[in-house]
Amino acid sequence: MITGAGRDFGHTLAINFARLGADLLLSARKIENARAIETIIRSTLPGTNIACFQIDLIDDRQLAGARAEIERFTDRIDILIHNAGFWLRNDFVDTPDDDIVRAVASTATGPFILTKHLLQMIKRSSAADVIFLNGTIALRNNLRAINEAFSSAKAAQALFSKWLWHRLWESGVRLLTIYPADFHNTSPLDPTKWEYRCDAFEDRTLTARNVFDCIRFALLQDRICSIDEIVLSNNNGQNIGN
Repeated sequence: MITGAGRDFGHTLAINFARLGADLLLSARKIENARAIETIIRSTLPGTNIACFQIDLIDDRQLAGARAEIERFTDRIDILIHNAGFWLRNDFVDTPDDDIVRAVASTATGPFILTKHLLQMIKRSSAADVIFLNGTIALRNNLRAINEAFSSAKAAQALFSKWLWHRLWESGVRLLTIYPADFHNTSPLDPTKWEYRCDAFEDRTLTARNVFDCIRFALLQDRICSIDEIVLSNNNGQNIGN
């Protein structure tokens, strides 16, 4: 299951997991966005099992009803990826109040509640993983907050993952929080750009392939091995302090 599957890195995750043969549960704030990536995937991988859900992480009713909707398609969730979020790019004092509320709800409160409702489905899996796509802005040594409210919401998400690990560690469920610096969402549908290997001295950010490769690496480890955190930094001097 991928939250925020309707755009950007959510598309990248959906396409790549489809290529790996996964059955996909795609949620998005707008159902048409999730169905758009479903159409793209079915055009090249028509046999993929895909179900789309409208889950706005600030909508209490949709969060409460998510489990019943998903259980119409499956009784378990093997991999839950918390990818959704509402970015705040303006200076904190210039950010509208409503945007701060949405950012905190979609980055912290919403994922907390959704995880609570889906926990029994996760525990039904014999090999479950819960992944939080976070960012280096949540790290304590980060020197560039971008937006204090958004960075704080990401930090809350990271702390939630740590506490959830303590609850679930005897159940065999693994928790991964990945902290990438800024990255360019190269499309896996463009092989030339997707496969391009960056040199350390190029004036580039990380790419979506860098992030996805780390997620895949963590998932492929023996179940006795839990990679709890991955921090990705640019190695060319960009985004220092991220």
